[in-house]
Parts: sequence; structure tokens; C-alpha cells
Amino acid sequence: MERQIALEILLKFKQDKSYLNLTINAYFNRYDLTRQQKDFITRVVYGTVQNMLLLEYILKPHLHMRVKTYEKMLLLMSLYQHEMMDSIPDYAIINETVELAKKKKGMKTARFIHAILQKTFQSSYQLDDLPPLERISIETSHPLWLVKMFDKQYGYEETKRICHAFLEVPHHCARVNTLLTSKEALLKDSKWQEAKLSPDGLYYSGHHIASNEAFIKGYVTIQDESSQLVARLLNPQASDYVLDMCCAPGSKTTHLAMLMNNQGSIEAYDLYAHKIDLVQQQIQRLKVKNVHTHVGDSTLLKDVYPSESFDKILCDAPCSGLGVLARKPEIKYHESSAMDEMIAIQEKLLENAYFLLKKGGNIVYSTCTLNKKENEKQIEKFMTKYPDMKKRKELTILPYQYHSDGFYMCLLEKE
Repeated sequence: MERQIALEILLKFKQDKSYLNLTINAYFNRYDLTRQQKDFITRVVYGTVQNMLLLEYILKPHLHMRVKTYEKMLLLMSLYQHEMMDSIPDYAIINETVELAKKKKGMKTARFIHAILQKTFQSSYQLDDLPPLERISIETSHPLWLVKMFDKQYGYEETKRICHAFLEVPHHCARVNTLLTSKEALLKDSKWQEAKLSPDGLYYSGHHIASNEAFIKGYVTIQDESSQLVARLLNPQASDYVLDMCCAPGSKTTHLAMLMNNQGSIEAYDLYAHKIDLVQQQIQRLKVKNVHTHVGDSTLLKDVYPSESFDKILCDAPCSGLGVLARKPEIKYHESSAMDEMIAIQEKLLENAYFLLKKGGNIVYSTCTLNKKENEKQIEKFMTKYPDMKKRKELTILPYQYHSDGFYMCLLEKE
């Protein structure tokens, strides 16, 4: 049953370009599965997608014809188990896979799948003869255009480290909610350890943070520790009037509220009502009281508020997401052209932020991408257009440095 569900999720990903976490959650809600079954499905799905280019490379010499999506995903999923799940014997992988093929497609397809898996499992592969960037692309399953972009922006050695870091499992990380408890109180439970990067961060050694009592009571919220630095960089004060331009799912919004000790006022915007619902759930669970949520387009906010309305503005902009590929490996297979659309939206958001910021006030612009066109270059262009904006601090966190998401953030001040 687990392999059947994993295959259905992978097929949906391939056909609809769906987000893996949403599809997996939908299937988990549909079926009564044990924790062990859920863990197996999650690992096979994420592992297959994360390593897809390498798996295709290994499989290619053994395919002498085009195969349909169903057969291809079934083969890749089985190959992932063979290559990277040592605890499963090959005969079990082959038997289960052939059985799936027989039920869905009949004996002819089952025999084909059996033959290909036997040949592939008994063969070996090597990448030594590939050109350097192509080798990184295949061994880490990052599209070549992305490896070339990182190489141009960061250099070969950094690119290699970045791409390999995205194959690792990031920390299970949470942020303490000091509105309700203290870090010291939580650290009395041995499942929590102090994080290395964020002063509000905690690593969790248990299975799922969301099922922990501390999460249910609102003492912690799930947030990568790179992301936790953003609100602290803005440094909102208790008396400030703050704008959060792109607030969903609410992690940074509620962090701002915590730093303000539930005082002052935060106007929090997102384009979609269902995302604002997620923010509201966070607000209620964490007992936040100074946030006012709105469904609205933040590229149009200068038509909503008078100029120079806000003391502090957080612009956590929509981006290509090329810093969170360890958690969302499906993003790396998106079309590169999508970045151009993001860059235009980011520009509009920054222009609105400039109009709405008081003199002497601060903007923090942040993204969860490593693409410098969306980060450093975007800020350079903004400051050229508005020379009274001064850069006070700029930080890029690469994923291998702290075993966290890749993140960019910049603190700007209006003279």
C-alpha cells in the first residue's frame, strides 16, 4: 500500500507540478496509515524527487525506448530504494514493484519492469568523465542551468558545497514564543537543544514538532533558524507601527509581535484569503494580540495608506525559493523564467515600502533564495533609484554553514 501511495504522489507531482508537502498531507488525510507507513512514503517521495536527475542518469543506459510517465516513475522510485535505502533487500523492491505494475498495467509491463530493474540493479555507474559543472548537476540532481547560475554568482567550490548541502536533511527547528514561556523552561526537556544561529531557536530531536505538547500549547512554532534572524534584524520596538507586506504563513509576523511584547501595532498583508487563515491560526495558537491581518495586494498599498505611515516595514518578498531546496526539492525543477516575474514583483513591493516608510525608519528586505539577481542586485537597483535609502546590514546564509535554509536579508534605513 505504501509504494502505491508513494507512486500516486510522484505521478501527481510529475503531471501537475504540485507541491509535495500539500499532496502528501492530502493523501495522509485520506488513508488510515501508521507512523511507519507515513515515514516510508515521505522518504521515498522526497528522496526520488531530490535525486531525480541522478536516478535518470543511472537508468538511461538500460532504457532503449521511450517509456510512459507511469513506468518511468515506478522505475525511478524503485531505483531510489535500491541506491539509497540499504535496509530494503533488492528482491523485496523488485517483487513489490512488479506486483504494482501487474495490477495497473498487466503482465507485459510487469515483465518489462522486472527486466529493467534486474539489469539496473546489477550494473554500476560512474561520473568521473563528466565536465565539472555537469558532474555537480548529475550527482546532486540540480538542473545544469541552476548549477551554472550558482557557479557564476558564487564560484565553483561554493556551488559544490551549496548543491551537496541541499541533499542533506535540515535541522528540525522551532522558535520559542517568549510571550508564553522561556527558552530555559523548554530546555529542561531533553528533546530540545539550543540552536547555533538564532537566539530564539531550538533544535528538536523528537519525531514531529507539531505533535509535541510545547507546539500545541503555543510555546514554540516551527521556523527555520535562518528565517528567525529576519524579524530580529528589523528590531521592532514596543511603540512601533509596523507593516508586514507578505505575511503568510505567519512565522515572521508572530516573531515581530513577540519582539514587540504584544505592544504597538502590526498591519499584516497577504494576497490570498486561505493564507491569511493560516496566519490567523498561528496568531491564535501563539496568543498574539497586536497583529491586524488583511487580504490585499501589497504592490498597491501606497493607494491604501498615506506616505510615511510606518516606522518599520518587513518585505519578505516572494522569490524563486532557491534557498529551501532541501525542504522543497520540487522547486529546482521549476522553469528558470519564473524568476523574471518574481524580480518585477519584488521591485514593486520595494517601491511601495519606500513610499510608506517614515524618514528615519527601517525596511528589512528578505528572501529564501540564493539568486543574487533577487537579492544583492535587487537592493543595488533600489538604492540607485532612491539614494536616501542607506544599507545598514546585509547577510546571506548559505545552507551548508548552519545546516539551515539558505536566506538573504538586508536592513535599509531612510535618511
